[in-house]
Amino acid sequence: MDKVRRQIDPRHFTKIPKLREIIKLLPEEMRVCRKHGAEVTIQEIDAPFAKADWVGCCDDAIDRVIEGVQDKTRELIDRAKQTYRDELAGELEPEHTGEIVAIELETGDYFVGADEIDAADKARAAGHQGMLYFLRVGSPYAHRAMSPRQ
Repeated sequence: MDKVRRQIDPRHFTKIPKLREIIKLLPEEMRVCRKHGAEVTIQEIDAPFAKADWVGCCDDAIDRVIEGVQDKTRELIDRAKQTYRDELAGELEPEHTGEIVAIELETGDYFVGADEIDAADKARAAGHQGMLYFLRVGSPYAHRAMSPRQ
């Protein structure tokens, strides 16, 4: 059976490790094509990130995995935000207001640092290898773009 390839935009190459982690969290019936039994993967060609493709047995299988990754990403982010609101805000505010909290998406464990790098370093030093979601303590965002007032 021929493989179907769908090129990943080079602007999204930095997301590939996260995408692979999220794919692992998807149920098997979503990762594996119902008709052909083949699993959808991401494959780099030539050298890491020179070219990357979604690879599957058919477009439907690739579409299903991409949609599943998008849904799972939203679910994990919503869970991290809920964890912050329900469990962490009262504990961290106001003492750590303005600092960055890294919430490990699968476990809900958290680490506070001066910035994203500091918080991530603390998470990794504690043995966490999962995906992290960053928020600024006291704010619903880690960063906010603002335009000048008129």
